Order: sequence, then C-alpha cells, then structure tokens
Amino acid sequence: MRLLRDDSLDDEGARLGTRFWIFPQPPFIPGYEQPDRVWLSIPRDEIRAGPSDPTMYVVDPAYDKQPYGLDRFPPFDGERRAPARPGPDRHFDNLDPTSRPFLAVHAYACARFVLDIWQSYLGRPVRWFFDQTFPRLEIVAFVEWDNAQAGYGFLELGCSGIGGVRRPYALNFDAIAHEVGHLIMLSETGIPRAVPRDGDFFSFSEAFSDVVSLISFLHFDSAIDRLLRRTRGNLLLYNELNRFAETSPETQIRLATNFRQMHAVTREVHDRALPFVGAIFDSIVDLYHRDLVANGCADTRLLDFDLRDLARDEFERFRQATSDAFSVKPLIFKLALTEARNAIGQALALSLRTLDPDTMTLAQAARAVLDKAGDAAAERLEANFAWREII
Repeated sequence: MRLLRDDSLDDEGARLGTRFWIFPQPPFIPGYEQPDRVWLSIPRDEIRAGPSDPTMYVVDPAYDKQPYGLDRFPPFDGERRAPARPGPDRHFDNLDPTSRPFLAVHAYACARFVLDIWQSYLGRPVRWFFDQTFPRLEIVAFVEWDNAQAGYGFLELGCSGIGGVRRPYALNFDAIAHEVGHLIMLSETGIPRAVPRDGDFFSFSEAFSDVVSLISFLHFDSAIDRLLRRTRGNLLLYNELNRFAETSPETQIRLATNFRQMHAVTREVHDRALPFVGAIFDSIVDLYHRDLVANGCADTRLLDFDLRDLARDEFERFRQATSDAFSVKPLIFKLALTEARNAIGQALALSLRTLDPDTMTLAQAARAVLDKAGDAAAERLEANFAWREII
C-alpha cells in the first residue's frame, strides 16, 4: 500500500502534536481500505520509540505470550520485537500499514486518540486507576488469542479468526476504543469494593465503553463525511455508526440501533447494557434531527413522531426529504452531527465522577447523565431513557 505524504504539514513545528495513521474502521471494510492521517495532541518530543509516552507504552512480544489474568500482570519482561520508531521528522506516519511494526503504532495511536477525546470532554487529564502500582498503561500489540481485553495496567490485543482469516484487533479502532472506555470509566468512578447482586456496574461499564467507541468514531472527519454521504443524511439506516467491533463485513458484535427495553433483557451484562446504548444512540439522532429542523433541512413533523412507530411509507417520505436537503446543505448536516455528538459525549464524561461504583444502577447512571446535560440534550435523553424503561 502506498500512502502519499504532505510535507507541508511539517511547517508548523512540534507544537501541533504528532502525526499518525488510523483506520477509523478495520481495513477490510469497504471504503476504509486507506487509513486517515490524524494529529495526536502529544508533542513529538514526548513520544519515544515503541511508541511510548509518559502515560502509555507498547510492547510487541517476540513469542506467543500468555494473556494477562488474575495471576499475571504487567510489565512484560520477555523478549520483545524491536520497537517501532518514528521517521526522520519524528512523526509516526512513515510506516507501511501492512507491516508488523504498524500494529504497535496503530494500537498506540487509537488508544491515545480516544484518550485525547475523552480528556477534552472531562476538561482534565485521566489519572489511571492503577497508577499507584503501574505509572503507565502497557499496550500489548499482538497476542495469539481470539479476544481483546483491558485490565489492571494493561490493554491486550489478540485477533479474530472468522472464516479462517486472522484479523488483528490492533487494526480495529472500535475494539480498542471499547477497551480504553473501560479504563477511562474505572479511572473516573473507581473500582467497586463489592458489587451487589442487583447492581449494574458491569452492565454500565459495557454500555459506556460501547458509547465511547461510537462517539470516538464520530471524531474522524472522513468517517463523518463518508457516513453522511452513504446515508444521504439519514442516520436511521444501517451504517458504520451503529456497528461495534467489526470482525467481518457481515458480522457485528453489538448494534447501537436496537429496540431493547429493560423488561426484555437478561442479567447478562452485555445484554443488559443494550437499552442504555440504544437510548444514547437515539438521543444523538434526536439532537441531530432537532438541529436539521432548526436549519430548514428536515420536515418539522420529524420532531412530532416517534420514529420507532413510523410505517414504511411515512419513513420513506422523511428519508427522501432528508436526502434532498443533504444534496443542498451537506455542511449543515455535518455540523448538526458533531454538535449532537459533543453534547451527549460531554454529559456522559462529566457524569462519571458522580457515580458510586459500589451501588450503581443503570437508573442512577441515567440520572447522572441527565444532570450533566444541557437543556436540549437532557430533554431527549430523559425521553429515551424512559422509553427504554431505564428511568
């Protein structure tokens, strides 16, 4: 794969941060075969080979390492592959995306990108919940294992194997963002001392991490542009936004566009998380629609209907009207989506420190998000949490 460089980007100097390549969706997804260049906020003189920085570092074991677990913790002290190094300009967008060193660089870039986003929402740095033991997060770029996990001091990435094709999670932004979401949540709420049988700490952790993946995806300009073009501005269509942890073009682990309500879920944590995730997705779409109506890009009746109850012909009329408006005002659609993204993302982030991990329920989490939301966001969140039977 040949990637074109833009040397003019070097002119601003180190204060702009450091350049990396990130695939917003795994490269086997049609339309995402080429990565995006992103600027991470951390200055070049704070990143070393690995990559590593004051908050995290990457290791790539030279042999089949056992995954970390209850009796195995970082740091990894075995033989390692040579650390990935920046180019002569000290940026990391010099590597071939098909090379082994790129796995380490991509895993780091994804984790750091997500951390940048959610620290911006929080308004302060995230202090890792394990920092009394391990001052930095260890990212293991590749483990011969069919999973990805985050834990006490580590983020570990294996690979999927659907249809006999091995695809490393180090190239899967959704999977990495989800795991970093767990780490951010634990760092803000703290670790529960004992979770009651009827508590929802782990269900909320799964829901929050899915939402971190969804909202972080919406911070790629190219992804928003592609998403809106493909859907013609209609986010209710099946699309990239409502997929999580892609393992093949046809198989998804979770969907944000679901119609689950609390009376229909089990106690299994991922299943119980679905109504909360659905309420967040619905609220982003509702705010997006509200902005479109205010800017003359959608029929005002769009705000009067519960879109879940629309008949096919009614839905088609709204879809066509949205498509026609998008052809004329695409930038209004993009601005509406980014504002909806930020309104919900910030409310979620700011709610975390108000939650008690020992007694948390999904209802308490929902109320905490409502308390941190602006008026328009709180109105839509409350309606959607109520429809989902969370509050």
